[in-house]
Amino acid sequence: MLVLTYHSISNAAGPTSIPPATFAMQMAALADAGYRSARLGAFLDWHDGNEESSGDDRRALITFDDAFADFADEAAPILKRHGFSALVFVPTRQLGGVESWEGANRPPRSLMNWEAIRALAAEGFEFGGHSRTHPDLTGLDAAACEAEIAGCAQDLVERLGTPVESFAAPYGRVSANVVTMIGRHYRVAFGTRLALARPGRDRFDMPRIEMHYFRSRRQWSGLLEGRRTYLRARQGLRAIRSIAGGSIG
Repeated sequence: MLVLTYHSISNAAGPTSIPPATFAMQMAALADAGYRSARLGAFLDWHDGNEESSGDDRRALITFDDAFADFADEAAPILKRHGFSALVFVPTRQLGGVESWEGANRPPRSLMNWEAIRALAAEGFEFGGHSRTHPDLTGLDAAACEAEIAGCAQDLVERLGTPVESFAAPYGRVSANVVTMIGRHYRVAFGTRLALARPGRDRFDMPRIEMHYFRSRRQWSGLLEGRRTYLRARQGLRAIRSIAGGSIG
Protein backbone atom coordinates (compact mmCIF):
# COMPACT_ATOMS: atom_id res chain seq x y z
CA MET A 1 0.00 0.00 0.00
CA LEU A 2 1.30 3.46 -0.89
CA VAL A 3 1.44 6.21 1.74
CA LEU A 4 1.51 9.66 0.14
CA THR A 5 2.33 12.94 1.85
CA TYR A 6 1.30 16.49 0.97
CA HIS A 7 1.33 19.83 2.74
CA SER A 8 -0.16 22.79 0.87
CA ILE A 9 -2.16 22.55 -2.37
CA SER A 10 -1.47 26.03 -3.66
CA ASN A 11 0.65 28.08 -6.02
CA ALA A 12 2.80 29.33 -3.14
CA ALA A 13 6.55 29.06 -3.46
CA GLY A 14 8.59 26.25 -1.98
CA PRO A 15 8.69 22.44 -2.01
CA THR A 16 5.80 22.01 0.43
CA SER A 17 3.33 23.64 -1.98
CA ILE A 18 1.94 21.73 -4.95
CA PRO A 19 -0.20 23.63 -7.50
CA PRO A 20 -3.87 22.57 -7.61
CA ALA A 21 -3.53 21.57 -11.27
CA THR A 22 -0.62 19.26 -10.43
CA PHE A 23 -2.51 17.74 -7.52
CA ALA A 24 -5.52 17.16 -9.80
CA MET A 25 -3.22 15.35 -12.27
CA GLN A 26 -1.74 13.19 -9.52
CA MET A 27 -5.16 12.15 -8.23
CA ALA A 28 -6.45 11.48 -11.75
CA ALA A 29 -3.42 9.29 -12.47
CA LEU A 30 -3.99 7.45 -9.19
CA ALA A 31 -7.60 6.75 -10.16
CA ASP A 32 -6.71 5.86 -13.75
CA ALA A 33 -4.21 3.29 -12.49
CA GLY A 34 -6.99 1.57 -10.55
CA TYR A 35 -6.06 2.74 -7.07
CA ARG A 36 -8.52 3.27 -4.25
CA SER A 37 -7.84 5.42 -1.22
CA ALA A 38 -7.50 3.74 2.15
CA ARG A 39 -8.74 4.92 5.49
CA LEU A 40 -6.48 4.65 8.53
CA GLY A 41 -8.22 1.54 9.88
CA ALA A 42 -7.64 -0.31 6.61
CA PHE A 43 -4.01 0.78 6.61
CA LEU A 44 -3.53 -0.54 10.14
CA ASP A 45 -5.14 -3.87 9.21
CA TRP A 46 -2.80 -4.12 6.22
CA HIS A 47 0.24 -3.16 8.28
CA ASP A 48 -0.61 -5.66 11.00
CA GLY A 49 -1.37 -8.48 8.56
CA ASN A 50 -5.00 -8.69 9.65
CA GLU A 51 -6.47 -8.97 6.16
CA GLU A 52 -6.15 -11.33 3.23
CA SER A 53 -3.89 -10.15 0.42
CA SER A 54 -5.40 -9.90 -3.04
CA GLY A 55 -1.97 -10.00 -4.68
CA ASP A 56 -2.49 -6.57 -6.28
CA ASP A 57 -2.97 -4.08 -3.46
CA ARG A 58 -3.79 -0.89 -5.37
CA ARG A 59 -4.58 1.33 -2.44
CA ALA A 60 -3.10 4.56 -1.16
CA LEU A 61 -3.29 6.27 2.21
CA ILE A 62 -3.26 9.99 1.30
CA THR A 63 -1.90 12.20 4.08
CA PHE A 64 -1.52 15.95 4.57
CA ASP A 65 0.65 17.68 7.16
CA ASP A 66 -0.13 21.07 8.78
CA ALA A 67 -3.89 21.47 8.06
CA PHE A 68 -3.49 24.33 5.62
CA ALA A 69 -6.68 26.15 4.65
CA ASP A 70 -6.16 25.19 1.04
CA PHE A 71 -6.92 21.57 1.98
CA ALA A 72 -10.58 22.54 2.34
CA ASP A 73 -10.56 24.95 -0.61
CA GLU A 74 -8.49 23.02 -3.16
CA ALA A 75 -7.63 19.46 -2.12
CA ALA A 76 -10.93 18.22 -0.70
CA PRO A 77 -13.02 18.93 -3.83
CA ILE A 78 -10.50 17.07 -6.02
CA LEU A 79 -10.36 14.14 -3.61
CA LYS A 80 -14.15 13.91 -3.47
CA ARG A 81 -14.31 13.93 -7.27
CA HIS A 82 -12.49 10.59 -7.24
CA GLY A 83 -14.14 9.20 -4.12
CA PHE A 84 -10.86 9.46 -2.20
CA SER A 85 -10.45 9.99 1.53
CA ALA A 86 -7.49 11.63 3.28
CA LEU A 87 -5.82 11.85 6.68
CA VAL A 88 -4.82 15.35 7.83
CA PHE A 89 -2.29 15.92 10.62
CA VAL A 90 -3.23 18.96 12.72
CA PRO A 91 -1.11 21.34 14.86
CA THR A 92 -4.05 22.03 17.15
CA ARG A 93 -2.98 25.28 18.83
CA GLN A 94 -2.06 26.92 15.51
CA LEU A 95 -5.47 26.55 13.87
CA GLY A 96 -7.25 29.66 12.68
CA GLY A 97 -3.96 31.49 12.15
CA VAL A 98 -1.02 31.19 9.81
CA GLU A 99 2.09 29.05 9.82
CA SER A 100 4.58 30.59 12.22
CA TRP A 101 7.08 27.81 12.83
CA GLU A 102 10.67 27.25 11.75
CA GLY A 103 10.83 27.01 7.96
CA ALA A 104 7.43 28.64 7.39
CA ASN A 105 6.73 30.22 4.02
CA ARG A 106 6.95 33.95 3.47
CA PRO A 107 4.29 35.18 3.16
CA PRO A 108 2.84 32.57 5.53
CA ARG A 109 0.02 30.29 4.44
CA SER A 110 -3.28 30.18 6.35
CA LEU A 111 -4.39 27.18 8.39
CA MET A 112 -7.91 25.81 8.71
CA ASN A 113 -10.02 26.66 11.73
CA TRP A 114 -11.95 24.20 13.88
CA GLU A 115 -15.21 24.89 12.06
CA ALA A 116 -13.68 23.82 8.75
CA ILE A 117 -12.16 20.71 10.31
CA ARG A 118 -15.45 19.66 11.91
CA ALA A 119 -17.21 20.10 8.57
CA LEU A 120 -14.62 17.97 6.80
CA ALA A 121 -14.78 15.31 9.51
CA ALA A 122 -18.53 15.13 8.97
CA GLU A 123 -17.81 14.43 5.28
CA GLY A 124 -15.57 11.49 6.19
CA PHE A 125 -12.08 12.99 6.18
CA GLU A 126 -9.83 11.82 9.02
CA PHE A 127 -7.58 13.80 11.34
CA GLY A 128 -4.49 12.98 13.34
CA GLY A 129 -2.06 14.75 15.63
CA HIS A 130 0.78 17.00 14.50
CA SER A 131 1.63 18.39 17.96
CA ARG A 132 0.07 21.53 19.42
CA THR A 133 2.47 24.23 18.22
CA HIS A 134 4.65 22.49 15.57
CA PRO A 135 8.00 22.43 17.44
CA ASP A 136 10.97 20.18 16.87
CA LEU A 137 10.03 17.57 19.47
CA THR A 138 13.63 16.39 19.82
CA GLY A 139 14.58 19.79 21.26
CA LEU A 140 12.04 19.73 24.10
CA ASP A 141 12.35 18.42 27.63
CA ALA A 142 10.22 15.41 28.57
CA ALA A 143 7.35 17.41 30.09
CA ALA A 144 7.05 19.81 27.16
CA CYS A 145 7.26 16.96 24.67
CA GLU A 146 4.52 15.07 26.49
CA ALA A 147 2.32 18.16 26.47
CA GLU A 148 2.76 18.56 22.70
CA ILE A 149 2.13 14.90 21.87
CA ALA A 150 -0.59 13.96 24.34
CA GLY A 151 -2.17 17.41 24.45
CA CYS A 152 -2.67 17.41 20.69
CA ALA A 153 -4.73 14.22 20.93
CA GLN A 154 -6.75 15.70 23.78
CA ASP A 155 -7.54 18.80 21.72
CA LEU A 156 -8.73 16.72 18.78
CA VAL A 157 -10.89 14.44 20.91
CA GLU A 158 -12.49 17.40 22.66
CA ARG A 159 -13.28 19.16 19.38
CA LEU A 160 -14.20 16.20 17.18
CA GLY A 161 -15.48 13.67 19.68
CA THR A 162 -13.69 10.70 18.08
CA PRO A 163 -10.55 8.75 19.05
CA VAL A 164 -7.26 9.95 17.59
CA GLU A 165 -5.00 7.09 16.54
CA SER A 166 -2.33 8.63 14.29
CA PHE A 167 0.44 11.18 14.63
CA ALA A 168 3.08 12.85 12.47
CA ALA A 169 6.02 14.55 14.17
CA PRO A 170 6.76 18.07 12.89
CA TYR A 171 9.62 18.01 10.36
CA GLY A 172 9.70 14.23 10.79
CA ARG A 173 12.20 14.73 13.61
CA VAL A 174 12.12 12.02 16.26
CA SER A 175 14.46 10.35 18.73
CA ALA A 176 14.13 7.05 20.55
CA ASN A 177 12.51 8.84 23.49
CA VAL A 178 10.10 10.75 21.26
CA VAL A 179 9.09 7.57 19.43
CA THR A 180 8.44 5.85 22.77
CA MET A 181 6.29 8.75 23.91
CA ILE A 182 4.30 8.79 20.67
CA GLY A 183 3.70 5.07 21.08
CA ARG A 184 2.04 5.64 24.45
CA HIS A 185 -0.66 7.84 22.91
CA TYR A 186 -1.18 6.72 19.30
CA ARG A 187 -1.49 3.49 17.34
CA VAL A 188 0.74 4.61 14.48
CA ALA A 189 2.96 7.54 13.49
CA PHE A 190 4.22 8.77 10.13
CA GLY A 191 7.56 10.36 9.35
CA THR A 192 9.29 11.98 6.40
CA ARG A 193 11.66 9.21 5.32
CA LEU A 194 11.25 8.70 1.57
CA ALA A 195 10.42 5.02 1.11
CA LEU A 196 7.59 2.58 0.59
CA ALA A 197 5.72 1.49 3.71
CA ARG A 198 6.12 -2.20 4.53
CA PRO A 199 3.78 -4.43 6.57
CA GLY A 200 4.95 -5.01 10.11
CA ARG A 201 7.71 -2.39 10.05
CA ASP A 202 8.36 1.17 11.26
CA ARG A 203 5.16 1.37 13.33
CA PHE A 204 5.94 4.77 14.88
CA ASP A 205 8.08 6.31 12.12
CA MET A 206 6.31 5.15 8.96
CA PRO A 207 7.95 6.25 5.69
CA ARG A 208 5.91 8.09 3.07
CA ILE A 209 6.16 9.11 -0.58
CA GLU A 210 6.74 12.88 -0.73
CA MET A 211 4.61 13.99 -3.67
CA HIS A 212 6.79 17.03 -4.35
CA TYR A 213 8.99 14.62 -6.31
CA PHE A 214 6.21 13.36 -8.56
CA ARG A 215 5.01 16.44 -10.41
CA SER A 216 5.57 14.71 -13.75
CA ARG A 217 2.75 12.39 -14.80
CA ARG A 218 5.24 10.08 -16.51
CA GLN A 219 7.28 9.61 -13.34
CA TRP A 220 4.21 9.33 -11.15
CA SER A 221 2.53 6.78 -13.43
CA GLY A 222 5.78 4.82 -13.50
CA LEU A 223 5.74 4.46 -9.72
CA LEU A 224 2.07 3.47 -9.77
CA GLU A 225 2.89 0.72 -12.25
CA GLY A 226 5.67 -0.61 -10.03
CA ARG A 227 8.74 0.99 -11.57
CA ARG A 228 11.11 2.09 -8.79
CA THR A 229 14.10 3.54 -10.69
CA TYR A 230 13.11 7.19 -10.24
CA LEU A 231 12.18 6.65 -6.58
CA ARG A 232 15.58 5.08 -5.89
CA ALA A 233 17.31 8.00 -7.59
CA ARG A 234 15.39 10.49 -5.43
CA GLN A 235 16.22 8.48 -2.31
CA GLY A 236 19.90 8.66 -3.18
CA LEU A 237 19.83 12.40 -3.82
CA ARG A 238 17.89 13.02 -0.63
CA ALA A 239 20.41 11.03 1.40
CA ILE A 240 23.25 13.11 -0.03
CA ARG A 241 21.47 16.38 0.73
CA SER A 242 20.56 15.21 4.21
CA ILE A 243 24.24 14.63 4.95
CA ALA A 244 24.96 18.09 3.57
CA GLY A 245 22.27 19.63 5.79
CA GLY A 246 19.40 19.96 3.33
CA SER A 247 15.83 18.79 3.91
CA ILE A 248 14.43 17.90 0.49
CA GLY A 249 16.38 16.47 -2.42
